Amino acid sequence: MKRKITTITLVMFALLLMTQIVFAEVTAPTSLNKVTSSRRDLSALPDQQQAVIAGNVTQLSLDVLTTTKSWAGAYGNISGTITLDNSNNDTFYNWTGITADGEIYASRVDINDFSSVQCATETDKETEDAALNNDASASDNVNKTFATKNAPDFNVGTVSITGSNCYHTNAFNSGGAQTADFHQVLLDDGSNNMIYTTLINGSKTGFDGNAWDFEMLLAEDGHGNSATTNYYFWVELN
Repeated sequence: MKRKITTITLVMFALLLMTQIVFAEVTAPTSLNKVTSSRRDLSALPDQQQAVIAGNVTQLSLDVLTTTKSWAGAYGNISGTITLDNSNNDTFYNWTGITADGEIYASRVDINDFSSVQCATETDKETEDAALNNDASASDNVNKTFATKNAPDFNVGTVSITGSNCYHTNAFNSGGAQTADFHQVLLDDGSNNMIYTTLINGSKTGFDGNAWDFEMLLAEDGHGNSATTNYYFWVELN
C-alpha cells in the first residue's frame, strides 16, 4: 500500500514589511518634574564704602552684579525608553538605558505641528523682545543674547536645519563661556512662535561642575512682573 504524501504549504503572515524611512519624532516627554530651583542671593554681597573728603572730586569705578530680568534657565538629565509599539500602545519590545542625544524644544505656545519649523529671523527676535518687555538696548535681551549664526546642523523630525542660518549661543560650563557643548538655537514654528532649542549633550560638565545632558535658556518677562511663565516642552531623541 502506497502512503499518500500530502505537501502542506505553511503561509506565514508574520511581518510583511512595507519599506519606509523612519525619522526621529518630536514628542512630549512622558513626565516632567521640577527637582529644584534657585537663584543667586544678592543680599549676601558685602556692603562697600569709600572715604571722601571735602574739597575733593573722586573718581569711582564700580563693578555691579545683578540678576537678569529677561531669562530663566533649565538643566538636567534625560532618562527614557525606546519602544516598539502598535497603535494600541501594546509593546512588542523596548530598550532602556538610552544614550541622550538629540534636541529639547520649549515654547510658550502649544505647538502641534513641527513640519514648518525654520530658523528664527531678526524680526522674530525683535518681536520676542517686544513681547517680553525687553529694552532694545539691553545687553541681555533676546536679540543680543542670540547674536550670531553658528549652530551645528540638526534635524527637527523630517526638517533639516542648517545651523549656519540659525541664531545661536552656548550655555556655560563650570569654566564659564564655551562653544563646544549646550548649543542654544532659536527656531520659529512657521507661524511666528519662538521655539527655544537646545542640543542634548549626554553627560557633559555643566555650569555647576556636575554632569548634565542639557542646559537651556528660556526667555521670561521679569520686568516688574512676579508672575510665572508656562513653557511647553518636547524631546527628540536621535
